Amino acid sequence: MVQALKRRADWHARLHAEIEAHRREAFAWGRRDCALGLAAGAVEAITGADLRKGWRGTYRTAAGAMKALRKAGYASLGDAVAAVLPECHPCMAMDGDIALLDEGEIGALGIFNGGTLIVLGLDGIGPRERAAAMRAFEVGAR
Repeated sequence: MVQALKRRADWHARLHAEIEAHRREAFAWGRRDCALGLAAGAVEAITGADLRKGWRGTYRTAAGAMKALRKAGYASLGDAVAAVLPECHPCMAMDGDIALLDEGEIGALGIFNGGTLIVLGLDGIGPRERAAAMRAFEVGAR
């Protein structure tokens, strides 16, 4: 069910702190990956909503993540995000919105940040070109 979320007044500072936390912690499937770590962490920082419920500890590998997605009834990572956040065209995405990229074994989630995307991969956090976003999802009311 797509959730109607509202951005906190101090969401910029909270999002910055969340991103910085990912610079210090290692990537870990099912805990600190692009979905449960970076994207869900960004949503929680911006809105206070915890989208990780029911997903924590359900996988430990990329293959396990895809299996968990399929078990929950989703054909892809993007479809799972679209089930909880409203989708918009990537050119309309604002800072803090979630991006889906065609990276890795199952795709990757990132955060829109000005003219770039912030992503979390096996090698840590880093930038990607905004044009790499295949889909975009709104985080909080406009």
